[in-house]
Amino acid sequence: MKKCPDCGMTIANQAIRCPKCKYDFTDGQGNLAGSSSSSASTVSASPAKGGSVGAIMPMIIVTKDNVDELYNDLKSKIIKRKTEFDHFIDFLENRTSWLTAPAELEGPLAHEKGLLIHSVGVAKQLIRIKDTLMPQLDDESAIIMALFHDVGKVGVEGKPLFLLEEKTTTSTLGLSFGGRSLSVAPTYTINPKLVHMSVGVRSLLLVSQYMLLSDDEAQAISYQDDMQLVDGKENPFTMVLNVANRWQTKIYENDEVVKQYGFSSSVAKD
Repeated sequence: MKKCPDCGMTIANQAIRCPKCKYDFTDGQGNLAGSSSSSASTVSASPAKGGSVGAIMPMIIVTKDNVDELYNDLKSKIIKRKTEFDHFIDFLENRTSWLTAPAELEGPLAHEKGLLIHSVGVAKQLIRIKDTLMPQLDDESAIIMALFHDVGKVGVEGKPLFLLEEKTTTSTLGLSFGGRSLSVAPTYTINPKLVHMSVGVRSLLLVSQYMLLSDDEAQAISYQDDMQLVDGKENPFTMVLNVANRWQTKIYENDEVVKQYGFSSSVAKD
């Protein structure tokens, strides 16, 4: 066993990075600093879970079947701001459409739980890529920003943003269905009774009523999808959240792109 020189955590001798503070024990080539060439080659040749040492882990595909488990796992990782986080989660889950809302009017997530699937997916993406793009970003901050970047899509208490349109149709083909109507895929419309504002602004409005955010977190939630509005003054939090959001939306929410370009993925929980 060895101790991390930065945070003092005791970890295994073969560990190449401290799991707490992310201190890197390698020589920059993926080899443990101070190790012999033979032992270093052994370490570098040993594949990490999902790929080689230092590689980005495969992305977990978030679906209706696993989203609740992944969501609960993310919630359990909030420690420093747990009290205010739990109060906000209680509000979302019990007084808004957070657990059932779609993520969009049209598209692959225009269905029940679409917003939760997307939000959990962005959180998993950000945790997955931040160690490469911005290792100094705290996991807890990453989860809060990613999980709530689109929370404005719930609308406000008593006024959901998306309204479900119930539609049915009756067969006209002469087939007998016992007089029953045929249900069709649900469609949604935007609630006209909501005060108009961007999703980012409404997201910040909701989160800030329950949680104390840093200026960087506030900008990321408000503008990650509209960075041109900050006139080139976007901070690194905003930029890395934007990357995670776009990567999740454009790649992992499009099955054809994942298959066509061979992006690594897993349906199992990591």
